[in-house]
Amino acid sequence: MKKSLLALATLGLFAGAASAQSSVTLFGIVDAAYGHVSAGGKSVSGISNSGYNSSRLGFRGVEDLGGGLKAGFWLEAALGNDDGTTGGSNGLTTAYFNRRSTVSLMGGFGEIRLGRDYTPTFWNTTVYDPFGTNGVGTSNTLAMIGRASGTSNSIAAVRANNTIAYFLPAMGGISGQFQYAFGENGAAATGTKANNYFGFRLGYAAGPLSAHFANGKTSGTTGAADTKYTNIGASFDMGVIKPMMFWGTEKNGAGAKITGVELGLVAPVGAGEVRAAWSKYDVANSANDWNKLALGYVHNLSKRTALYGTYARVTNKGAQTVAVSNNGLSAGAAAAGGNSTGYEFGVRHSF
Repeated sequence: MKKSLLALATLGLFAGAASAQSSVTLFGIVDAAYGHVSAGGKSVSGISNSGYNSSRLGFRGVEDLGGGLKAGFWLEAALGNDDGTTGGSNGLTTAYFNRRSTVSLMGGFGEIRLGRDYTPTFWNTTVYDPFGTNGVGTSNTLAMIGRASGTSNSIAAVRANNTIAYFLPAMGGISGQFQYAFGENGAAATGTKANNYFGFRLGYAAGPLSAHFANGKTSGTTGAADTKYTNIGASFDMGVIKPMMFWGTEKNGAGAKITGVELGLVAPVGAGEVRAAWSKYDVANSANDWNKLALGYVHNLSKRTALYGTYARVTNKGAQTVAVSNNGLSAGAAAAGGNSTGYEFGVRHSF
């Protein structure tokens, strides 16, 4: 009897250890909003997605390999829940898991990650934007890319394919990411380095302070089509208000250059928070600059569900014709020297 009990206990121990070795999680966000945008004397109203957080569906998992070593995977697809579509373009070919598709090895040495992922030079753009590069309020930092010259290469502006990345282990708030992307599927990959990318991000985040610097380069078919990125962001959470700032510059090998500056804040109010941002974009040796102002409020109904509203206005100084828009909701280009406005009211649910 004692031997039977011991055998059952041992079996239960091993079964528990085996079940604890790996885990798979289904996760996602569904975000939809009613919005209205106007530009160049035209206006459009409708339902859009991803006004507060990007809608998505994903699977992720981790396996404990023992000895402090773990393996993990992450597959994440965009959702166009306003019309039921999914997938999208990765800038080269249509892809299903277009947001992220990676496999990793993790341990005391840090993390080695392979696949399609965010670039290091994008992270500051979204982390230090009160609107998280979503909705009509998002900063126009992404609009910097390709604006100065048609020869700019934006293939790795947000995410890159065929990447190998290394992440530093946790070191008291210090973090770092280094990434190289092979442009193997580039449109002109005939012995050139077209669409190859290298970038890194280093910084510190602990307590109320967060600050990071990033730098990178995407190779074009010629040196004039190379795109170089440099940016820095910081925030300081004072409890009653969290101010943040972002500065970034992008230039190509032909000498075209755009610099963007954003000042923002997030302030908790009851069960929600107020968000605000002002940004300015300067096109070197040109009068085609523009500014953007955005105001918004998020009300949390629960930890997973929130209501939100945002208003934004773009002021063009010249012929840059940047306009307020959101996913699937655009009134086209603004008139040269004209303004563009937009607002949206939506609901976000995460699971």
